[in-house]
Amino acid sequence: MTSPLRWVRRSPIAAATVAYVGYSLAMLRLDRQMQATGGPGIIPFELAGTATKAEAIMAQWGEDGQRAARRSMWLDFGYMTSYGILLGLLVDRRRRRRGHPGWLPALAAGAVAGDAVEGVALLRVLDRRDVAVNARLAKIAASVKFAILAIALGYSFYPGELSSIQKICQEWPSRSL
Repeated sequence: MTSPLRWVRRSPIAAATVAYVGYSLAMLRLDRQMQATGGPGIIPFELAGTATKAEAIMAQWGEDGQRAARRSMWLDFGYMTSYGILLGLLVDRRRRRRGHPGWLPALAAGAVAGDAVEGVALLRVLDRRDVAVNARLAKIAASVKFAILAIALGYSFYPGELSSIQKICQEWPSRSL
């Protein structure tokens, strides 16, 4: 039988997928707890953007939903690590096959950074600290995260040629900032 360490070395994408799926199941359970209160899941809270919307969601959740949301926020720090690693590996596999620059997997770090900012902001919203500022910050960070995730996943799985991306990647080092 293959040892787990050997399996991870031989198939890091599979290992990262297992970690991601495990975290996803835990996150979905917490999301269902939030929805069981009559309120929405976590994504509408991430995108609330205003104190009024965030307060309305927290009121719908009540204590039980807010407790589930808080657990979800703390668990999200591990979750973002799992999807960040998986996304970085997927982008890296695609860029190697296409001969694209080595910096492309760093896109995953941008999504994780956005998620981290969002998580801290939402924990502050749940603590009723500067709700308007933190709800707005969470929405901006979540929007950045979702945009980067869409771009990186599209890059990883788009079956056709990506000539425009390839052109940008080839021109990148020669552009002056």
